[in-house]
Amino acid sequence: MKFFKQVISAILAACALATPAVQAQDKDIKFALDFIPLGRHAPWYVALSKGYFKEEGLNVTILPTKGTADAIRYVESGLAEIGFIDIPSLVASGAAGSAIRIVGAVYQKAPYCVFSLNPGANVSSPKDMVGLEIGSSSASFMPRIFAAFMKMNNLDPSTLKIVNIDGAARVPMLVSRKVPAIDQFIMGEPSIKRAAGDAQAKCLLLSDYGLDIYANSIGVRDDYLKANPAVVRGFIRAAFRGWKDALANPAEAAKIQVQYLKALDPQIIEQELVILKRITVTPEVMANGFGTMSKEKMRRTVQFINDNVEVTGAKLSADNIQVDGYLPSPAIKP
Repeated sequence: MKFFKQVISAILAACALATPAVQAQDKDIKFALDFIPLGRHAPWYVALSKGYFKEEGLNVTILPTKGTADAIRYVESGLAEIGFIDIPSLVASGAAGSAIRIVGAVYQKAPYCVFSLNPGANVSSPKDMVGLEIGSSSASFMPRIFAAFMKMNNLDPSTLKIVNIDGAARVPMLVSRKVPAIDQFIMGEPSIKRAAGDAQAKCLLLSDYGLDIYANSIGVRDDYLKANPAVVRGFIRAAFRGWKDALANPAEAAKIQVQYLKALDPQIIEQELVILKRITVTPEVMANGFGTMSKEKMRRTVQFINDNVEVTGAKLSADNIQVDGYLPSPAIKP
């Protein structure tokens, strides 16, 4: 009898050791970008390549989209568990984005730019936007941001003329001077400079002229967040390790990203990452780490959109959108 008890005890012990191995199977996570993969997205690929997600027990797939509206739809519908969500776009979506929660702010400064050429329209201050013709598209959210920004600066937004141009055609249209200005994120500056030749590419960065709001951040559906808090915390911790590495060593990040996306130019990736640091690493991030958010700035961000952009359905509130408690501890700092 004693022998059998020892055998049973040994089997139970073996089962106990085997059970965690089964439970430790990586959790599948689909992460939706805000656009097709570009140099600005290198930090996510750094985290993937270096195994940071794997260390958190996550099997992450990075999904391209056609824009931030797509990213919102992906997360809302469950096509992606986590997304790179532009907060102003989320607020503007109103009821359509009401289930998404922001757990970490990435772009601490808004990246929205009006690009022009010198010689050319040479847009150098907000007042130069009055009567300006800008190449954009009906799918882009930036024209609405531009109009709200002009209103904020006591300029007439109705004078702004939006020309519908496909995203891929915007830079060629600008450099061929078929349109005096286009909308782009500031990270597009290296490609525009290269295409502009002898002309000087000028970026009017709205955040340099009083637009103090959050932009792209990490968003999750409320029900998924509540059901999988450890997964979300692990994703954020791994992602910001990637951000720390990519911004500290853009050349290494470029080499890593082109292993996944061979069509990208490593030099452009490096240049985009240098620019990216300008909008992601602020004094608040230096002090509190990547992802840091304040209720005051979130309220300012939400109010700016709710006050200036037509919102479909019920308006979202900052207190509902922002969810604290998911950032790494200790903080991951640049």
